[in-house]
Amino acid sequence: MNTESDDIQEALRLAERKSERLEYALRVHRIALAIGAVVLTGVLLLAAFGQRRQFARAIIVDGETCCLVGSQKDAEAVRKQIIADAKGDLPGEAFIKEKWEDATEEVDDRPVLSTAEAIESLKDKVTVHVAAAAIQVKGTNVAALASGELAQRALDTLKSQYIGDEGSKVISQTLEPEVSIGTVDKRPDQISTDIREVVRQLRETRREPVPYVIKTGDYPEKIASAHDIAVKELWELNPGLKGRTIHPGETIKVGTAVPAVTVITVTEVTADEIIAPPVKKRHSPAVQRGQTRVETEGKSGKRRVTYRITKRNEKRVGKEILQEEIVEKPQPKELLIGTGDSP
Repeated sequence: MNTESDDIQEALRLAERKSERLEYALRVHRIALAIGAVVLTGVLLLAAFGQRRQFARAIIVDGETCCLVGSQKDAEAVRKQIIADAKGDLPGEAFIKEKWEDATEEVDDRPVLSTAEAIESLKDKVTVHVAAAAIQVKGTNVAALASGELAQRALDTLKSQYIGDEGSKVISQTLEPEVSIGTVDKRPDQISTDIREVVRQLRETRREPVPYVIKTGDYPEKIASAHDIAVKELWELNPGLKGRTIHPGETIKVGTAVPAVTVITVTEVTADEIIAPPVKKRHSPAVQRGQTRVETEGKSGKRRVTYRITKRNEKRVGKEILQEEIVEKPQPKELLIGTGDSP
């Protein structure tokens, strides 16, 4: 009886274990089916999406899409390379003057360019500007140099050309009109590193309008010729003058040549100068009337004079004696004036 009961219990335990194994296997199978379904669905969706749409990075200049590149990283690489190629060795900060943007866009049937191809396609569509130092005359930019140091050296070089004669002492040098060094953004080809060329520009003459009162017998060609300008320039200086009669007493503008920058140099010069002997005249009956005779030749003296000299460029416009010292006194020349009767 006990043996039969034990067999029944053992059979129940075996059946229970089989049931548990079957239930576990069923759960694993269901999970595998669910994962497979999810993966299959994702693959199908990706395949369908990829077939329908493809995206790239568009480079946009002033609101116009110029080309497509593979990624935002490629677009930034194109921008940096364009700036670097244009800037070269100039030290100033460089940037693209046009408005530069990049954004994701659908490719459609447009080609996606490599970085090199994009640079080539954009080089004529963008302008690179570089920060530079500007020499300004009365607030107007006259020249742009790569750095403020070069600009100052150009001004110093200009001044050095008007230092004066050897042995003179420079008291001051000023520029007229007022010259300053500012900042400006220019294309690289407009920025100079040649100090000599900039000095030449500063020394160039320019036309400055000045008033002129028309005289009797004047006519445009005569007025232009007298002021060394072309008739066309006379019309440009006086809008509305062309084609009408001019009258004596009427005031118009003519151009006169003046340097872009004038260097005013003040120097002190010390020089030894000869003092001619003074002439001492004495009447003498020993000399025939109407005749003269040198009794004593005399001797020249010497003085040391310090001058203050002012020049506008090469032209001397002022000379002032600061100090004078007699180094050697002159000996007078004695001249006899004849008062004697004729023999």
